Amino acid sequence: MSEGSSGPNPKLPESSVYHEFIKVGLEDPFIRGIVGVVAIATAAGFAISILGDPIRAALAVGLSLMFGVILAVLRVLMNNLNSAFVRGLCFLAASVIVGVFLLMIVLTFTAATICWPTPYSRMIQLRACVTTTDSTPFTPSAYTGKGITLDPANAATPIYIFYRRARQPDAEQIAGALMAGGYPVQSVESDLNEVVTDNRTPGLTLIKFKPEAQPATAEVQRIVRLATPTRAPMVTLFPTASALSRGAIQVDLF
Repeated sequence: MSEGSSGPNPKLPESSVYHEFIKVGLEDPFIRGIVGVVAIATAAGFAISILGDPIRAALAVGLSLMFGVILAVLRVLMNNLNSAFVRGLCFLAASVIVGVFLLMIVLTFTAATICWPTPYSRMIQLRACVTTTDSTPFTPSAYTGKGITLDPANAATPIYIFYRRARQPDAEQIAGALMAGGYPVQSVESDLNEVVTDNRTPGLTLIKFKPEAQPATAEVQRIVRLATPTRAPMVTLFPTASALSRGAIQVDLF
């Protein structure tokens, strides 16, 4: 090479965007804080999956990871851009995202412990709060019609009624009618997500039973139809016996 040559061309920086992220992630305390906040928010998402709706929990975990990546990108931009305006915007955006993270964590903790705030508890559908939020006392309605006779033998067939909140009036009518026939009845408000059935049509009344209670199902179905005459066509028996955790017969009101 001649002396007049200017020498080898200057090399491009060897640190790629990937290397820069690794460097920032290892050395920057801000990124470490981001990782901590994301970890806590992810844990809150898993808590929602246990206490409430798994679909909303998956969304919460996904948002946590996405926001974590966005925060890391904003931090890299703040460290590598000379524009004070752009750096200020990055800082503002990062502050808003971290604030959302912390707010979600605090709200999830208070909702899981004391069901407050109520709108947030409803939004994430915490099971422990569904039955205590704006619920009215369950009062079986006395059956005043005909066709039901008290039979002491029915005391050996306990019945559980699980109902969605919108069906509480029907559940109270059914409870009163079954009690008039001598059946011991317990009633529980539920979202019915745990019920195994292909038919979840709103207004459906599904009767499930243990094998030993099958002989009583026809009479129970008749009584349920008498108690809710306007919905009688939608009172159906599950085709096979089930391993019920509570009661010999369950009446599920969708």
